[in-house]
Amino acid sequence: QLVSVEQANENPIALLIHALKLDKDEVVMALPDIDNWDDSDPDSLPPIHHVAVSIKDSAYGNARTMFAQYRASKEKEEKTMEASTVALKAAEAKAKQQLAEAQKQKQRVQVMPQRKVYWFEKFAWFITSDNYLVVAGKDAQQNEQLVKKYLRPGDAYLHAEVHGAATCILRAKRRRRKDGRTQVIPLSDQALRDAGTFTICRSSAWSSKMVTSAYWVESHQVSKTAPTGEYLTVGSFMIRGRKNFLPASSLEMGLGVLFRLGDDASIARHANDRRDFALLEQEQMMAQEDEIQEKDE
Repeated sequence: QLVSVEQANENPIALLIHALKLDKDEVVMALPDIDNWDDSDPDSLPPIHHVAVSIKDSAYGNARTMFAQYRASKEKEEKTMEASTVALKAAEAKAKQQLAEAQKQKQRVQVMPQRKVYWFEKFAWFITSDNYLVVAGKDAQQNEQLVKKYLRPGDAYLHAEVHGAATCILRAKRRRRKDGRTQVIPLSDQALRDAGTFTICRSSAWSSKMVTSAYWVESHQVSKTAPTGEYLTVGSFMIRGRKNFLPASSLEMGLGVLFRLGDDASIARHANDRRDFALLEQEQMMAQEDEIQEKDE
């Protein structure tokens, strides 16, 4: 009440009191900021700052406390600025490092064209030592598909009288004659033996360690027509005519790794690595027979 009365009487000291906080032994003073006041405008008033003053301390004591608070806040601000600068520099350095690593990774990574997937890769397959393709079905549906779609004249159909024996096809090689027609080249004995071993190894003989032999027939001997009163299940076929049994096969299979040659120089260096010279001699003999026939005609 005393402060209100003195403020009503326009006591200059009382007018500076904004609030009393006697529970904290403080008086909040409303002090004008003359340093930041534009006095060119006669109607403008200086900005007011509310400052808490302790009634227990003297003027020097309050000034010392305020200066300590100002110095602490100033130090805190400087430390915050230093920490922000260090963090910003660290973030910039990390970003530059990540960008450099991304550029190096981009230079290292080369997008390779997708390799062509051949039709026989969905089956079990391998290439014999004299470059014949052997394809086997993995289940009854694939056996059916192999015979109906991929068994050609001149190919050999291989099977074994063992439970679970694979249906194998040994694909014959062909050559183009001078008149434009293709001619089937007879299958080699080595390719037939390799395909027969593959057939036996993919049967129950593998798990039972039973040594037996496979057989092969020509493509026209394989039929889907069952005798009267009988029914052929999916993947089963009727063999008509003589079966050509191969020698007993040892239960041995290997794993091969195929390397893709990238440049023309590598392709040229490996051009004759897997050439079948016996087949070349056979082709030359067939070509000579064709020439003799042409001369006779």
